[in-house]
Amino acid sequence: MKKNKLYLVVILLFLTSVIDPQGLIIANKKQITFEGPKSGEGYFSADGKKMIFQSERDPKNPFYQMFVMNLETGSIDRISTGSGKTTCGWIHPDEKKAMWSSTHLDTATAKKVKSEFAERAKPVKGRYSWSFDSQFDIFESDLKGKNIKRLTKEKGYDAEGSYSPDGKLIAFASNRRAYQEKLSDADQKKLTQDASYFMDIYIMNADGTNVRRLTTANGYDGGPFFSADGKKITWRRFSESGASAEIYTMNAADGSEQKQITRLNSMSWAPYFHSSGDYIIFSTTVGGYSNFELMIVDTDGKKDPVRVTFAEGFDGLASFSPDGKKITWSHKNEKGESQIYLADWNDSEARRLLGIKEKAAAPVGELTQLNSKIQKTDIENIVNYLASEKMKGRFTGSEEEKIYTAKIAELFKAWGLAPANGNNFIQEFDFVSGVTAGVSNTAQFVGRFEQNLVRGVDYQPLSYSKSGNYQSKPMVFAGYGIVAPATSGYAGYDSYKNLDVAGKWVILLDEAPRPSQKEFAKHTHILTYSRLQHKITVAKNKGAYGVIVVQDNKVGDLKFGGSLSDSQLPLLKLQASIFDKILKAGQLKSYSEIQKQFETYDSVPGFNLPSQYFAASVDLITNKSIGRNVIGVLKDNKTTKNKAVLVGAHGDHLGLGQLTGSSLATTKDKEQIHYGADDNASGVAGVLELANYYSQNKNKLQRPIYFAVWSGEEIGVLGSSHFVKTFKNFNKKFEAGLNMDMIGRLNESLNVQGVGSAEGWKSISERISVLTDVPLNLTTDPYLPTDAMAIYLGEVPSISFFTGAHSEYHTPRDKPEMLNYKGLLDTINVVKLYTDAIVETNKSLLKYEKIGSQPDKKMEGRSFRIFLGTIPDYSQEGVKGVRISGVAKSSPAEKAGLKSGDIITEFDQTKIENIYDYVYVLQSVKPSLKTNIKISRNQKSETLEIIPALKD
Repeated sequence: MKKNKLYLVVILLFLTSVIDPQGLIIANKKQITFEGPKSGEGYFSADGKKMIFQSERDPKNPFYQMFVMNLETGSIDRISTGSGKTTCGWIHPDEKKAMWSSTHLDTATAKKVKSEFAERAKPVKGRYSWSFDSQFDIFESDLKGKNIKRLTKEKGYDAEGSYSPDGKLIAFASNRRAYQEKLSDADQKKLTQDASYFMDIYIMNADGTNVRRLTTANGYDGGPFFSADGKKITWRRFSESGASAEIYTMNAADGSEQKQITRLNSMSWAPYFHSSGDYIIFSTTVGGYSNFELMIVDTDGKKDPVRVTFAEGFDGLASFSPDGKKITWSHKNEKGESQIYLADWNDSEARRLLGIKEKAAAPVGELTQLNSKIQKTDIENIVNYLASEKMKGRFTGSEEEKIYTAKIAELFKAWGLAPANGNNFIQEFDFVSGVTAGVSNTAQFVGRFEQNLVRGVDYQPLSYSKSGNYQSKPMVFAGYGIVAPATSGYAGYDSYKNLDVAGKWVILLDEAPRPSQKEFAKHTHILTYSRLQHKITVAKNKGAYGVIVVQDNKVGDLKFGGSLSDSQLPLLKLQASIFDKILKAGQLKSYSEIQKQFETYDSVPGFNLPSQYFAASVDLITNKSIGRNVIGVLKDNKTTKNKAVLVGAHGDHLGLGQLTGSSLATTKDKEQIHYGADDNASGVAGVLELANYYSQNKNKLQRPIYFAVWSGEEIGVLGSSHFVKTFKNFNKKFEAGLNMDMIGRLNESLNVQGVGSAEGWKSISERISVLTDVPLNLTTDPYLPTDAMAIYLGEVPSISFFTGAHSEYHTPRDKPEMLNYKGLLDTINVVKLYTDAIVETNKSLLKYEKIGSQPDKKMEGRSFRIFLGTIPDYSQEGVKGVRISGVAKSSPAEKAGLKSGDIITEFDQTKIENIYDYVYVLQSVKPSLKTNIKISRNQKSETLEIIPALKD
């Protein structure tokens, strides 16, 4: 006994010393029920938008009735009959029905109501006690109180029920055994004095079948609630005397591993799991029997409980919102009136006070049948499944990809989608999964700086380079090679501004500028445009002949860095020391100075490397693997005649990081699991939620909808490109593509990218902007670093939804707990609005717009062969320019006045320092247009006019 008293003193001292008096755990408290003398037991719906509660607010009935409150509108509907007593309601996860306990079938109801009114009219009130009425049974109804169905029929108190997270089970408390078993005289007396003594926890199927008992201890076991993963139940267990109660947990499936969590030797009851599963909130009288307060305790019961409320009177019956960010509880004042309160909950502060770590990735579940509505709990489940250790980063072609694609295919089938690829939801494609170097790799600089390069020391081909022999071409430096659109408050980034790279080797800096951590935090969206594969796509669209990436570290051995869907360029990485020599040969800034100059988020112009040329032979031997898309379609006879909509997202990520060159992790973290919660489990959650939603609402469709989870996006938008190329008459069969890539970190606005792909997107966006509270930020460029580009290149209007890059992008830190699930839910609903706008009409709202990579520049001159009639002197040495040994008769050169011995120093505003400069200008100059050619004749400079001609 002394030990128990000492323990209580220690707890009280702990409570008064550790708690933050400023209320950092519970904030922004407000009362949300006011009508009637009592309201209590408020429990959230699965989407957090509704609350079921019990309330005494009918003047004709003194007992609790059951109500549902819409937390968005404030509207309240009674769902119980209005007769008898009710208690303990719970909304089913599908949000179409609710469960509650009631005595409305009791034939003695009128008598009990009359007796209760008489008791309450007495001037001296008796001590409050709960009625364990043996007429309580569990019922279900819809959320308007219709279609009432009785689930339990045994005599005894059946109440305190809750649904499992998947809605398949009900846990409840019952003393039915006291009415079913033959009791001893002593037990019969106990039943008369305290019916709760025989209460146990039971579990049954949600339809009331297959009832089984989970607890067998003497005393009151009651108030069972499931953990968010459905694996555990927490409840209160009273001592046999009823003088105290403690909090327990057990396995939900069979009642095994029953574990005592608290040892406060007080009245501790009404426990409820936080959505993380890491701690439990409960109410207790540890501070004195006249005052119940809320406390939290870790689920292992290893830490001291922490007090979180301090008001006079009763605080109890608490529960958390599904996202764990809100708390609701009942507060009773000194008059005995109780109402429901709602507040913000600070999970981080709760963890600090309990001394437990921040929540790691949520327990991995399996993708199961989802709710028909788009809801946050399902979204969290999908993200936690995909971005789990079990999925190991979902690298293209991995065993994990086989697992999750097969599971998604099962869901598509269960929802009534048809395979889009013959009889199979899975579309396989070959891709390059590894490379080795052949014997014919060479590279050399010619011109102002000349050097034959050594592979593995000076340079190395990239694994996704196109093999072949590549001629000597001029070179241009384009900084980081990034083209990123403007955003609110940012003018955008364009490495190619006023830079002509057509027909040239483009040298790029690796990754992205990072001037400071503060600036980086403002411009993280640039990271998605800094992926090397995307840089290469941009360079190709600009007309580049090849791409060379400067490497600070040793170029090392040839490593597989992914592949591209359509590699058309030679691609190499170059040792920085070699690039420094090129800069010095051109009398330009050093490499270190260049790095410093370009380390800014303001666009810094690139520049030509004068009289510098490069040639290479690339010889790569490839190994192949198989990637897997999952594609299903919703269609019927009504919709098949109209063009379809394609809703997609990529499911693959970086695996363990070392398989591609895309990881942005530090060296020590590079080989850890790259979970890819935002990139792109968030997008897959959007696809699955929309596929399930539209499968339940097919009657609204005027067009087929294809739902796709792509593979191979991270290594070159491979899966979506394969689908586009293999789908017959792709651009004639699809009206639009909507892509979701990284939509889990909504902050200020949602980026809707690629609206320039079609006339009509902006008009649709205007209407949707009025309908949603999510601010939209529209950008035009359809050449995006994601699957939307593959759809656009297939000549189908395509947009992509994106909530922004962040410092966790392409690192092992991109975990499920980093996502804004409320924002993710809002984003998916915005995508639904765009989809609705297109699929609910058979009229075409979009007109495809072809946007060139350089719409302001005419590039036709590149393909012409130019004739001047000059005869270069190839034996020249020590001459700056090109000396000619003669001119052809009646040629443009002769007509211009060129003569043997002239040295050409400038042609068409391009300085000529060697034969390579001259050959390049002959390839690029426009025919039939007068231009200038500068020469040195007898050591004097002259400018002549010349009209280049087409060579027959």
